[in-house]
Amino acid sequence: MSEPGQNEAPQAPTDAEGHAGNVEQSSPATGEASPNGHEDAMKTPTAGIPSVMPAGPIHVRFYGATNVGLIREHNEDNLTVANLTTKVRDLPDGLVQEAEVLPDGILLAVCDGMGGAAAGEVASQMAVDTIFEIMSGGETCASRDDLARRLVYSIEDAGGRIFGSAKMDRSRRGMGTTATAAALIDKVLFVGQVGDSRAYVLRNGELSLITKDQSLVNQLIEAGQLTEEEAESFEHSNIILQALGTTEDVSVDLTFLELRQGDRIMMCSDGLSGMVHSEIIREVLAEVRDIPACCARLIEMANAGGGHDNITCIIADFDGPGLAPAAGAPKAAYQQYPLPVLEEDDERAARRTSMKSGATKPGSDVKRAPIEYDDPAPTLPTGAPIPWSLVALGAILLGALLLFAFFIVFGLTTTAEPDVPPMPPPPIVPSAPVELRIRTDISNGHLFVDGEDYGPVTSGADVQLELSSGVHRLEIRVAGSPIVSSELTLRPGIPGDVLLSGPSAEEDGAEPPPTPVPTPAPPGATGTPVP
Repeated sequence: MSEPGQNEAPQAPTDAEGHAGNVEQSSPATGEASPNGHEDAMKTPTAGIPSVMPAGPIHVRFYGATNVGLIREHNEDNLTVANLTTKVRDLPDGLVQEAEVLPDGILLAVCDGMGGAAAGEVASQMAVDTIFEIMSGGETCASRDDLARRLVYSIEDAGGRIFGSAKMDRSRRGMGTTATAAALIDKVLFVGQVGDSRAYVLRNGELSLITKDQSLVNQLIEAGQLTEEEAESFEHSNIILQALGTTEDVSVDLTFLELRQGDRIMMCSDGLSGMVHSEIIREVLAEVRDIPACCARLIEMANAGGGHDNITCIIADFDGPGLAPAAGAPKAAYQQYPLPVLEEDDERAARRTSMKSGATKPGSDVKRAPIEYDDPAPTLPTGAPIPWSLVALGAILLGALLLFAFFIVFGLTTTAEPDVPPMPPPPIVPSAPVELRIRTDISNGHLFVDGEDYGPVTSGADVQLELSSGVHRLEIRVAGSPIVSSELTLRPGIPGDVLLSGPSAEEDGAEPPPTPVPTPAPPGATGTPVP
C-alpha cells in the first residue's frame, strides 16, 4: 500500500541551512566530486580501505524483535541485525548494538516466510543466513557500487538456494519468503527488496516509505484502479507479485537513501505495516526514543489491531559528524539506484539479468562488435603443427574412399533389387502425463487450465491432475472473475506442486473483484476438463 513520500521525486541537494544550488554534490555510485570543483568527503582508496570513507565518524544503534502474533501457531518471520566488521549478529532480546560504521559496514534484514507448516520458517531462515553469509564474506567492498552489487547478489542467491531446497524436498514445495535487506559502509544506505516487507525513515518528524510494495494492491493503486482508502479494506491485500524461492530468478528492487543526522530507520514485515496505520507508526517512532521499547510498542499496536500475522520490527538510529545535518534536508523518498553493469565476464555477471537498474548511466548502453578469432593451424596431440602436405594427402585419400563407396552402391550391382516400399515413419508417442498437485485457500472457485474449466476447488483440499509436459496457465475464478493466475512449465517425469494463494471465498452476491496480476509460481506440467 502506498505511503506518504513513496512516489515523490527526490529534491535537489541543499546545504546545511537548506539553500539549494551551489552545494557539494557527488555521484551516489562513485563518491567522486562534482564538476563545480568542490571535493567530496570521500578519500582516495588505499589498500584495504573503501573508496567511500565518510568525512567523520558515523554512529549507529540498532535492534530487532519478532513476535508470533495472536493467530498463527508458529512464527515464519526471521530477521538479522549484524555488524559486518565484527561479525556480531543478533544479540539476545533487549540488547542494543552500538557501533561506529567501519569499512565492512552493517546489515539489517527482514524476511517474511510463507508456505505453511514449517516451510515458511525454513525459507525465511535460509534467506537471512544466506544474506549474512555473502555480505560478511569476501574482501571489504571498495566502493558503493561493490556494496550495492553484493547486496543484490546475496538476495538473488538466497532465492536460488530456497528454490533448490524446495525442489529437493517435496514437503517444502511452494515455500518462499519476502526479503528486505539494508546495508551501508558510509552515509548512503542501500535497500534491496523482494516482496512487501517495508523500510521507512523518520526524518524531522516526518515518516517516509523508502521501498515500494511488490504487491497486487500497490499495483492497482499505481494503475488508478484503487484509492488509498479503498486499499485499506481490499480483500486481496495478501497477494504479492514475487518472493524468494517460488521461482528460480527474482528481480531485486534496489533503492538508496543518503542518511542525515538523527535519521531513524524502521524495517518491518506486513504483520506490522498491515495492522498499524502509518500515522500511528510515525507517532510511536517519534515519541519512544528507547529502541527496544519502541519495537515492543509497535508490536503491541499490531497485536491490538488483530495480530493476524507474524510481526517483525527492526529500528536503527544514525548520528555523528560523518552525516550532514537533517535541518533543511530534502524529504526522504523512494529512489531506485542506477547500478552499473559489470564488463568482466564472471559468475555474478550471469545473474545480472534479474537486477533492476533504474536509470542507465552514460556509456552503459554502448554496443560492442563480436570478437573475431583467426583460424589456428591444425596441431598434433603433442602440440606440434601438422605438415600441410600430410593434410593434403589425407584429403585425397578420403575423397578416393568416398568415390569408391559411391560406385560400390550405385554402379557395381548387377542384379535388380525388388522395389522396397518406404518404411512408414515411426508413430508419435506422446510424452507420459506429468502429475500436478494444486493447493489453494480460495473457496467456491473454479479451476481453469489453459482456459478450460476443471471443476470447483475448495480451500484446504488438493486437486490432483495429470497434464502433458509444457507450458500451462492456471487460474482460479470466482463468479467468472479470475482471482489468481499462474503460468508454469511442466517437465517430463518431474511432478509439479503449485500453491495458488488468495482470500477466502466471497460472500454470495458480492461484487466480483478486479482482475489481479499473475503471481509467480514454481516450475513444475494433461487432464480432462469439466464438460
